Amino acid sequence: MKLFHKAAVAALFAMAATSVHAQTIKVPEGTEVVISVDDKLSSDTSHEGDRFSISLVDDIVLADGTKLPAGLKGAGEVTHAKKKGMMGKPGELNVRFDYIKAGDTKIKLRGQKGAEGDARYGTTITLTVLFGPLGLIKHGKDVEIKPGQRMTIFTDADASVELPGGPVTPAAAPATAAPAAPAAPVGTAN
Repeated sequence: MKLFHKAAVAALFAMAATSVHAQTIKVPEGTEVVISVDDKLSSDTSHEGDRFSISLVDDIVLADGTKLPAGLKGAGEVTHAKKKGMMGKPGELNVRFDYIKAGDTKIKLRGQKGAEGDARYGTTITLTVLFGPLGLIKHGKDVEIKPGQRMTIFTDADASVELPGGPVTPAAAPATAAPAAPAAPVGTAN
């Protein structure tokens, strides 16, 4: 009997493991998303059109309690980059966040970041007055977005995402029984 019980339990575990199916959820437009930039971006080294990686920092918790797990990967693009210049002119860097990917689905994002490095006009004017034309050599600062920098952005459109590990429904397959133990020989009475 114990052998049959063990075989039945093993069969139930096997059915549960194979009967997990995907759950489709809807991520509505305007859902808040916290991402981090995976690559170093700089107005000195980046160029318009450069692609970069992003990661989902926090779980996305939907109204029904469903979660998209942190760690999903995505991409963004540099839309404008200009190096720092002479006469204290600062660098410029603008980026756009395109999507994060959940399974085979790309969840479109709405978010941009633009920044300008520190201008050094006051310093430049002072140097020009004190040192003549050599003061014009003073540069502004470049803009940097360091890896791990966090930003809050939003989903740009509704998205339907399939999550693995949805509800478990038992399969209608019969359990396989273990072979029966041989019967004891029946003796003949004389």
